[in-house]
Amino acid sequence: MFEETIQLRVRYHDCDPLGIVYHGHYAKFFEIGRTEAMRKHDFAYKKLEELGYAMPVVEMNIKYFRPARYDELMDIKTIIRDWPEKKIVFYSEIYNQQGQLLTSSETTFVYVKKDSLRRCHIPDVVLDHLRPFFTEEIQKMKEEKKAKAKSIKINHKL
Repeated sequence: MFEETIQLRVRYHDCDPLGIVYHGHYAKFFEIGRTEAMRKHDFAYKKLEELGYAMPVVEMNIKYFRPARYDELMDIKTIIRDWPEKKIVFYSEIYNQQGQLLTSSETTFVYVKKDSLRRCHIPDVVLDHLRPFFTEEIQKMKEEKKAKAKSIKINHKL
C-alpha cells in the first residue's frame, strides 16, 4: 500500500466570507496531495507527460465531514490501497491539526497517450515506482494465479 501525507495551510482565497473553505476547492487540495506525494517519491506528473502519457480523472467522489477554516494547517493523506491494473484509484483524507477527519475522496484515473488521447495500459515506469509499496500484494497475486492455473490443469485431467 502506498501512503504519503503532506501539510497545506488554508489560504484566504480558498474561503467564503465566513472563513470556511469553499467546497469546490477540495478537489484542488486532493490534487496537491497526490502531486506532492508522487514528487516525494521521485515521480512527478511532469515526468509522465514528458514520456507521452496523461492521467485523466474518470470518477471522483468527495465526502464532507467538517469544515476546514482559514489559516488552519491541514494534513492531506494520499493512499493507493490496491495494485493498479487497468486504472489507478487514489484515496485521500484531509485532517485538521486536532486529528479530525474533515473530508475524504476517492479519485479514479486511467492512462492515455498524450498525443492521441487513446486509453493505454499503465506505463511500466509507473508500476516500477509503485512496486516497492506492493511487494506482499504482488506475491499474493502470483500465488493466486499459480493456484488457478493448477486448478485448471487438474480439471482438464478429469
